[in-house]
Amino acid sequence: MNLRWFHALLILFSAALAVLFGVWCLGQYRDGNGAGSLVAAVAAFGVSVGLMVYDSWFLRKTRTL
Repeated sequence: MNLRWFHALLILFSAALAVLFGVWCLGQYRDGNGAGSLVAAVAAFGVSVGLMVYDSWFLRKTRTL
């Protein structure tokens, strides 16, 4: 596995971790822990989408290397 694919895999795992954190935050919000948990969940899902966009851009940019 070369460095390009390792970087892409690491970004993919980071996006998955952000989704899991967002789901956990939604569970905390449902249990009544305040609006901060909802804000954290929305932010985590936003970060996950951003990481997926970055991963796609990175793979396109480095395709010819």
